[in-house]
Amino acid sequence: MNKNFYIRKVAVLGAGVMGAQIAAHLTNANVETILFELPAKEGDPNSNVKKALEGLKKLEPNPLSSPSRLSYIQPANYEQNLELLRECDLVIEAIAERVDWKSDLYRKVAPFLGPQTIFATNTSGLSINSLADAFPEALRHRFCGVHFFNPPRYMYLVELIPCKGTDAELLDQLEAFLVSTVGKGVVRAKDTPNFIANRIGVFSMLATKHHAQAYGLGFDTVDALTGRYLGRPKSATFRTLDVVGLDVYSHVVNTMRDKLVDDAWHGYFALPVWFNKLIEEGSLGQKSKRGVYKKVGKEIHVLDIATHTYKLSEGKADDAVKDILRERDWAKKLAALRESKHPQAQFLWSMLRDTFHYCALQLESIADNARDLDLAVRWGFGWDTGPFEIWQAAGWQQVAGWINADIAAGKAMAKVPLPAWVMEAGRSGVHTAQGSYSPSRKTIQPRSILPVYRRQLYPDRLLGEVAHYGETVFENDDVRMWHTGDAIAILSFKTKMHAVSNDVLDGMLRAVSEAEANFKALILWQTEPPFSAGAHLLQLMQGVKDVSGGEPVGMFDKLKGAAQRVKFTVAGGGGLGQILNAATGNMPRVEEVVAKFQQVSMRLKYSSVPTIAAVDGLALGGGCEFSIHCARIVASLESYIGLVEVGVGLLPAGGGCKELAQRAANEARGGDIFPFLRRYFQQVAMGEVAKSAELAREMGYLRSSDRIVLNRFELLNIAKQEALALNATDYRPPLHQRQIPVAGRVGIATFKASMINMLEGGFISEHDYNIGCRVAETMCGGDVDAGSLVDEDWLLDLERRNFMELLSTQKTQDRIEHMLKNGRPLRN
Repeated sequence: MNKNFYIRKVAVLGAGVMGAQIAAHLTNANVETILFELPAKEGDPNSNVKKALEGLKKLEPNPLSSPSRLSYIQPANYEQNLELLRECDLVIEAIAERVDWKSDLYRKVAPFLGPQTIFATNTSGLSINSLADAFPEALRHRFCGVHFFNPPRYMYLVELIPCKGTDAELLDQLEAFLVSTVGKGVVRAKDTPNFIANRIGVFSMLATKHHAQAYGLGFDTVDALTGRYLGRPKSATFRTLDVVGLDVYSHVVNTMRDKLVDDAWHGYFALPVWFNKLIEEGSLGQKSKRGVYKKVGKEIHVLDIATHTYKLSEGKADDAVKDILRERDWAKKLAALRESKHPQAQFLWSMLRDTFHYCALQLESIADNARDLDLAVRWGFGWDTGPFEIWQAAGWQQVAGWINADIAAGKAMAKVPLPAWVMEAGRSGVHTAQGSYSPSRKTIQPRSILPVYRRQLYPDRLLGEVAHYGETVFENDDVRMWHTGDAIAILSFKTKMHAVSNDVLDGMLRAVSEAEANFKALILWQTEPPFSAGAHLLQLMQGVKDVSGGEPVGMFDKLKGAAQRVKFTVAGGGGLGQILNAATGNMPRVEEVVAKFQQVSMRLKYSSVPTIAAVDGLALGGGCEFSIHCARIVASLESYIGLVEVGVGLLPAGGGCKELAQRAANEARGGDIFPFLRRYFQQVAMGEVAKSAELAREMGYLRSSDRIVLNRFELLNIAKQEALALNATDYRPPLHQRQIPVAGRVGIATFKASMINMLEGGFISEHDYNIGCRVAETMCGGDVDAGSLVDEDWLLDLERRNFMELLSTQKTQDRIEHMLKNGRPLRN
């Protein structure tokens, strides 16, 4: 095997839903990709592939980091283009889950594979060894299974499954590619039906269905109980079925039924009549707009299995059960669920108990250790906490005793006892700081030592693993500055959603000064996403910490589709309108805070040591402004960046308008500024957010020198490497630009004219028009001649003045109040 083996080009065989999306994500990762499909019977032989690629544009969430990525996928067909396979270092087969079809394809393409080509079958549960039997024996050492989860861009998990003859070094090379280049969390699975994540995740859904029926709970009630209250996705159980597709779920369950005949739970691997009837009708879930649920106008309706018709979804968790589920301590939560007589509580305990029982019995046969099982379920099904983590957190021996008692009482779904290793004396769990328990090895198994994982300074950790976030330089309630023993300082926020409070601003100013005095660089990095959801608006307006539970201005997260409900109390009483009036009556104090915001941005930009924003997740409002002022941005692909202040009736005043106006002037290179400014103005005036780091680059938030990282757990390491590279070239901050050409009153008038048309057409309100005019004035440099030269302070003054004047208006105050109360923008 070539020690310098490098995957330059990949072919994906099969342009179905998964194949096309895998190809899309490979191009997201800058991997040259060829997508194969059967030739069309008429016309362009590649029209089947081209149709599939066009279909990618309609998918939500979008599989492409930018629409422009689509043009980089090369269409091909099996009749004319098999010679192209010789150029490929990796071939991923992703056709339908039929062994006979896959086998036929292997025989067809094998003669065209290069001498070093890795061949991987993307399957959700078929036997890798059985598929390998159809592959030429001489090439079998280069054959393995790789299981991407749907949608491939967003789902972190990839299961890697060797066949008996797979070359070990090849697997290591493929894992490194998947982790670092493609940005995935790789778990190596044994060749058992449905591997790890689907085996456990689908069993949990089957157990949920079984106990829901036993306790007479409707689909919507079950979903109200099994979503975020359990640390699982909001889609919970049956909504998840609709998202995945009832046909896909049926295939996985049928595989378990057909291949796991000796499984003690085999009798439960069956689909009910109502489920099969939905499939026969073509009601497959979200993709057919009807499944367990369907949308009727703005209402969500749920299937009534008694009548096989839909009714308004009204199921909810009982208040007493909700109180139990709000408990953060799993030991108390599970004990309360088990002791409660309420059917909903009994349902939850029963479902969790049987999932724990199944995991314990199957661990040795399906995974190398408990870590791989928990991470597979977390990454593949979106659970915050894996099943073994929950069990361990709740008290290993206590929960094991409860499970055994229920088995003995005939309450469990299966009579088989827990395995002996579970009950070993002194066992307090399966996860430790040294590693996780492996039943097959009867010992603790540490994490992988492959070189690629050295890039993850702080990998996704499990219960029992402690992350030591370096040595503290200084710390307060809102920020912590620290280092890992080198000359690079790191600043992390501690506020909710990493909102920017007054103390955060003070901490940032201190951090820049500390870095300049004692370090070689300063990195803004959060131990968990988001990077920052924006300014803590109420606190900034008041200038003091007399509001508890307030939320950041940037919290309206359209990308995630989750409006955040905000509850707050004010010392001394009084309504929000009174607070706003009091705040706006203290304008000098408010303006001081806004000026401090601008000061922080400018200190980041002109620091004598490089400043790096390591962005992951939301970087909205102030979070965006801080980022674009740093010497470098290193952003994970799934970063959502934008200036969203117009949503609460304001404009960016932390240097955002100034910086974008300055970039437009520099991009114009002495020519007409307006075409370059127009794009930035539209983004600010419409509150547009980049839905990927790649789009953020196209929108101008990221520069060509900024980096995009596919694996978020490599973010801090790459940021450090950027800092070292900047220092290696004797870093100096940019010179102060004292002559910035602006569009002036001509530019303002042009923007106003376009907005008047929108106003008269009813597309924007009068207040939207007012806000847009102020954004235009700020970004065009005010009431000056076109081409006038101003400096940054001039633009910052315009920002601050227009921000303060908007804040004093009743309509902006109404927008802020509505956002804080309802978690969504108000159009007034």
